[in-house]
Amino acid sequence: MMRKWIILGILTLSAVLVGQAQENLDKLPTKALEIVKVNYAGHEIDKVNADPNSGEDSYQVKFKNGTKIDFNEKGEPTQISGEEKVPYDLIPEKMKFFLENRYQDDYVTDWKMDDDGHQIEMKSGAELVFDSDGNFLRNKDL
Repeated sequence: MMRKWIILGILTLSAVLVGQAQENLDKLPTKALEIVKVNYAGHEIDKVNADPNSGEDSYQVKFKNGTKIDFNEKGEPTQISGEEKVPYDLIPEKMKFFLENRYQDDYVTDWKMDDDGHQIEMKSGAELVFDSDGNFLRNKDL
């Protein structure tokens, strides 16, 4: 009997957490919601933090596979991290061209944008730095 109550409690808690993630997903700006739906359609969402009053990185979506995306108040991604490939559709065109030509056998696992520019970490471990216009500056490993 006690086991049934424990299982029921776990199921109830799971339902509440899924409901909270969906509720917070609905609070994302339209652009952020579109990015999640288009580029991460097959991924299961673990948690959505939505706090538009917290500052520049106002929203975060975390997937069950460990991938995290931070969005600013406009719904633009400012950081994507995880172990799997960051969709090149989310990387500025100039950087995408550079990566496709110089790192064909590698892929981006982490990308961060701030006022100073862009920082990218490749699956191979290479850490690349670009300016805010997407121009390659250096490889931190060299």
